[in-house]
Amino acid sequence: MLLCISLTLTGCFEKSEGDPYYGNVTPPRTQEFRWSDGGLPQTFDPALAAAPPDTDAVRALFEGLTDYDPRTLAPVPGVAFRWESSKDLREWTFYLRRDARWSNGDTVTAGDFVRSWQRTLDFGSRAPHARLFENIVGSSPADRTASIEPPTGALQQVRRTNEKNGAQRLLKKDTKPAEQAISFGAEAISDEVLRVRLQRPDKDFAGLVSHPIFRPVHIVKDDNVGAALTEPIVSNGPFKLTQVAGDGVILDRDGRYWDAQTVFLNRVRFVATSNAEEALEKYRLGDVDAVTNAGFEPLALKLLAPYKDFRRATFGALTFYRFNTAHAPFDDPRVREALAIAVDRDRISDDEMDGASEPAKTFLPVNSSDKRSEKNESGDAISDDIARARRLLGEAGYPNGVGFPIVRLLVNRNEQQRTIAQAVTMMWRRLLGIESEIVVKTWDEYEEAMRLGDYDVVRKGTVMQTMDEAANMRAMFEPDGTIEPVDDSTPDSISPKAAASNVSKEKLALTNTGDGQAASPQGGQPVLSQAEALKQLPAIPIYFSSSFSLVRPYVLGFDSNLLDAPSLKRVRLDTSWKPPSRKLSTWFRIGG
Repeated sequence: MLLCISLTLTGCFEKSEGDPYYGNVTPPRTQEFRWSDGGLPQTFDPALAAAPPDTDAVRALFEGLTDYDPRTLAPVPGVAFRWESSKDLREWTFYLRRDARWSNGDTVTAGDFVRSWQRTLDFGSRAPHARLFENIVGSSPADRTASIEPPTGALQQVRRTNEKNGAQRLLKKDTKPAEQAISFGAEAISDEVLRVRLQRPDKDFAGLVSHPIFRPVHIVKDDNVGAALTEPIVSNGPFKLTQVAGDGVILDRDGRYWDAQTVFLNRVRFVATSNAEEALEKYRLGDVDAVTNAGFEPLALKLLAPYKDFRRATFGALTFYRFNTAHAPFDDPRVREALAIAVDRDRISDDEMDGASEPAKTFLPVNSSDKRSEKNESGDAISDDIARARRLLGEAGYPNGVGFPIVRLLVNRNEQQRTIAQAVTMMWRRLLGIESEIVVKTWDEYEEAMRLGDYDVVRKGTVMQTMDEAANMRAMFEPDGTIEPVDDSTPDSISPKAAASNVSKEKLALTNTGDGQAASPQGGQPVLSQAEALKQLPAIPIYFSSSFSLVRPYVLGFDSNLLDAPSLKRVRLDTSWKPPSRKLSTWFRIGG
């Protein structure tokens, strides 16, 4: 039976009775993993990689001090086989393994990390995620300016001295400019010991440094600092780059990698696909083993959902509504809580998002592999409570919403976000008697209004780059925090994950010109923990996005997680896997 449906998506959906998988599931004969990852990598530089597929390639090519366990997202050893922190969590020491090697045979040293991190900071706003360094002593723009003030000869001597003596402070006390030049908080105590000093305590720092931007690059000469990577690229991860072409990028297993004996794949091939339709067709035909970061149409998602090789996972991209606490009455925590607990997040995810998102009742998502509830570690979560919301509003002086000013809700021009805003404001009106005005602006106008504080509540978003709690809080709540850069041309049908992955690097590189502190609604201590955010409610979490993928049943170890950061190190192909017997076929054909 052939069923034709008119859609923008072109391709065939083959559905066989009793067949749980989509398309050709014949496993390959070799350990070559073919991956459609939303396009081909455009950079292999850890400092410049902004989103998949670039970040996925960097994770395969380069290894950091630590890595994330792909299932639990807990930090696991990488180049560092162990680490420890001071009692105040402001000093971290990493001990590097002696057998860590670059692909050219050179030893990976603590100095490689120091120079690589300094190089990333030298890139400034060109490094999309350089903000993750901001808690390290000496990483601020002011410190970086001071670090280049000494004469060139003095600075070169400092670097040569550091490399020769393990980056210890061996300069004379009267050489003040040189002391400024080495104020950076990351120091190579020896080739095998790296010490990092932080401005503020961070219990999650060992996990933070697993992010691609903290991974080292091979720097030989001083004048390479801040320069582009030389070719061929020298890497230190489980794979090395062997081919870059228009139809694909190839990574091969690196025999010099310290843990090469545990790497199953011999080759990873990033397959070129121009859109979701082409990726889906190549998957159906058996030309690729996995499809990720594709903007599937809503109908395609519904048709793919029954198949066992179709995956949906919560993605750490949060859409939230932030209050302008400089405006009354939003400086009153009772008002903020009333508005927050009057929002039915489940209804928004089910209706407005058509089930393609997860309701956010906390600011940080819970990893799907955890057996805990959706609450955070302290047991707190936002619950719908209309009776309490009305009581709080009355205590604040606005019984049944009487006298409450019209709420100006600012959103960027996007039909989906306008629909969600309508649903939220309708809830406030129906349940609390509060009237609202939805202000829709183009992206540039939207950014300008935020800079001027010309709003009461603003729709914002953040794509979490790490499981570091403090870093995520800073991104959400600092004055000019990271904003999910969904521009006005983004189709409403595209998945939130794809929208976040395909944004321009210019918008991903938004930086804060302030002090890097997360703002407090009360103007006191910055909000650096989820517990404090749930207590003060500077914003209302609305929903977490979902990521969608297709992964063949013979692909083992390709795990989904909140960061959408699969690890290729443990992936293997079961070449002996047998598909189930096929029964009478029913075909669903989409398009021409």
